[in-house]
Amino acid sequence: MQSDQTGPAANTTDDGKNPARTQPDDAPPDTDTNTTPSTPAAPHRRARPWLLALLLVALIALLVYRPAWRADAAAWARTRAMETFHISPRDVYGARLRIAGLADSALGERWRSAVARAGEDPGRFSTRYATRGTFEPDTIEAHVFQTALERGERFKVRLLRDAPACTDCRSALYADIQRRDADSDDPNAWATVRMLRTDGEAEDFVAERDGDYRVVLQPELAAAVGYKLAMARGGSLSFPVTGAAARDIGSGFGAPRDGGARKHHGVDIFAARGTPVIAVADGRVRTGTGGIGGKHVWLSSGMLGIGGARYYYAHLDSFNVESGDSVSTGDVLGYVGNTGNARTTPPHLHFGIYTRFGPIDPAPFLRPAPDLPES
Repeated sequence: MQSDQTGPAANTTDDGKNPARTQPDDAPPDTDTNTTPSTPAAPHRRARPWLLALLLVALIALLVYRPAWRADAAAWARTRAMETFHISPRDVYGARLRIAGLADSALGERWRSAVARAGEDPGRFSTRYATRGTFEPDTIEAHVFQTALERGERFKVRLLRDAPACTDCRSALYADIQRRDADSDDPNAWATVRMLRTDGEAEDFVAERDGDYRVVLQPELAAAVGYKLAMARGGSLSFPVTGAAARDIGSGFGAPRDGGARKHHGVDIFAARGTPVIAVADGRVRTGTGGIGGKHVWLSSGMLGIGGARYYYAHLDSFNVESGDSVSTGDVLGYVGNTGNARTTPPHLHFGIYTRFGPIDPAPFLRPAPDLPES
């Protein structure tokens, strides 16, 4: 099929435009030529620095006298800093070994190289994987589990470590997710993107880049640790056509159009005329009735429809929303048709995803949601 467009229609209508920004009549001018150095500052301006200082003191006092809050704040700050600078707790432990003079010892060297050794032959999985593992105190090793993710896929992990055998022994289990970009020429260019909990709570994130992703587990030196691990990968969005699935996609992203003059910037999902199409995210909508997309809807996600991805629904038979409406995930936006340049094709939805960098492939977003196996 060669019916779909590469971008928004030229004559999109928008009944929900924001009014032009004008300065209110009672707003103060940008400059005040009548103000002299002797004019006293407004009382609220003099009080503002003191108010901020008092708020800061109050916050510090709360953290001092509320140990639980202090611990939570410290953990949050530590996690954010480590994720920002790609520093894992394992890296911190390695630094501690170096300070203690153990990093260059035989044991320290073997501990530092354990991840690289395990990464030469990692456990690999495609969709779902579960395992149980043990680190013996007389061994120095790491366990690595690897998969490849495309942008838009959701990666879900559940890790539960066994209870320590003693209360005062060293038994930390370092666990994190690392990424190596698909276009990297360095096979060792792994960066920590997420630290993992070890309490059995499921965690997930959506891949922002294509690449290899791996879960890395490693205990402290001489630690005896057992664990249960479950992982799954899948789509991050609900399917935009009611009752349809990936099998109903008839034309993929990047397919040639107009004899190769342009490329298909979305996927075509075939369904019966009148099948509801639904919002895949919370946001605001804008409708249009012309161009090669025919009747179409733009759904802008993010706060107030600003700052997030935009989702494009084209060739609709009719609308269920109006421009400017706010919608929630799962709301019906309209119904499958073949308007626009799809008049000679069977009814279908052209679905596209656009970011500030341009169109991206929706297919990885639309795969079945990840389903964790029992470990």
